[in-house]
Amino acid sequence: MKIFVNIDGGSRGNPGPAAAAMVITDGEGKVLATKSKFLGPNMTNNFAEWSALEGAVNALAHLSGEHDELEAEVRADSELVVRQYNRQYKIKEPTLREIAERVWESVAITPRLKLVVRHVPREENKLADAAVNRELDEYMDWAKQVT
Repeated sequence: MKIFVNIDGGSRGNPGPAAAAMVITDGEGKVLATKSKFLGPNMTNNFAEWSALEGAVNALAHLSGEHDELEAEVRADSELVVRQYNRQYKIKEPTLREIAERVWESVAITPRLKLVVRHVPREENKLADAAVNRELDEYMDWAKQVT
């Protein structure tokens, strides 16, 4: 089985309120699942992008237990995170390095998961971007009500 996962992370301000999202689709582009999460009020954009990748890898590791082999292509519009994941760029920030180590370890201990992480233009990542923005809009609406 092959699935595709579009991921995105974003913050309003850098640092600022941040969220991450993933949209899982099948080979025909049918949306199988959408998941988004508010990450906190004072996070960086890169933290949000890496958190989205970590969430996707965790979901894929879980799904791989249900299949003999699971091929997955994770698509991200953050060229930085894609290149860092693929070890083309170094990760200097300690918090991001910790997330990366967890992601690499999760992939390494999940032999049924065949994973590719690649960069896509923003235009090809609209559903994940919309999920991030919905999460951030909800937080901003809530923050206005309580302040």
